[in-house]
Amino acid sequence: MKLHYTVIDPTKNITLLVTTPVERTLQPQVAGRLLRLEQEAEQVAFLEQSDAGTHLQMMGGEFCGNAAMSLAAWLARQARLPLGESMEYLLDISGVGEPVACAVTPVRTCYLGSVDMPLPERIEPMDLPLSDGSLTLPVVFFPGIAHIVAPAGGVRRTAAEELLRRWSGLLPADAVGLLLWNEGTSFFDPLVYVKATDTAVWERGCASGSAAIAAWLTAQRGQDQCLSLKQPGGTIAAVTRWQDRLTALTISGTVKLGEEKTADVVF
Repeated sequence: MKLHYTVIDPTKNITLLVTTPVERTLQPQVAGRLLRLEQEAEQVAFLEQSDAGTHLQMMGGEFCGNAAMSLAAWLARQARLPLGESMEYLLDISGVGEPVACAVTPVRTCYLGSVDMPLPERIEPMDLPLSDGSLTLPVVFFPGIAHIVAPAGGVRRTAAEELLRRWSGLLPADAVGLLLWNEGTSFFDPLVYVKATDTAVWERGCASGSAAIAAWLTAQRGQDQCLSLKQPGGTIAAVTRWQDRLTALTISGTVKLGEEKTADVVF
């Protein structure tokens, strides 16, 4: 199978956008092959066409804000959007039932993007098992992905992948994240496990993880938030609205479009 794909960099969360049609049942296998081929890539998204229009399907069926901004930037380049001019797209993306609004503006070196994230279904503490007891941590449940927020010193990085794989079985989500959060520096390290591909990746920039921390902090503080959330690949901004509950959550960052490539994938 000859595949055409574009390498895209949203806050160093390197995303491979596959534009060749791939059957849904084959996508996890294809994603695994491409991730082995492109060593810097962290996730794969597939562009699908249907009678309803364009659909973006993540490799694990989850929702991803960085992939949404990546697709919007790719569409803007296809449309030759002039520098400094903004365009808003309503995007159909896996993991959510309604189109997601995403705006992009091309500047000289990249695209500035923002996306209205789906709101969490719930935020609740969970008792998560350890080898010698348990740990109670907040879990933010989004459509298709759940994020566990842990203090940076509370979970050893060397043990994180094994723990996340174990904990993922307790969470009804296509993908599960573990966010090692340092509130003093507004920095977090995101580890994301995707069940369909059985891959665990320390991401350099995580949009849904940023949204999870923003939602959790907003619920804790009970008021609107404007946050700059630092990650290994850079900073993602998050703005929330609170009116007795979380009513809106927008994240923004930069997107760099890389080269378009082809690969032969053999099964």
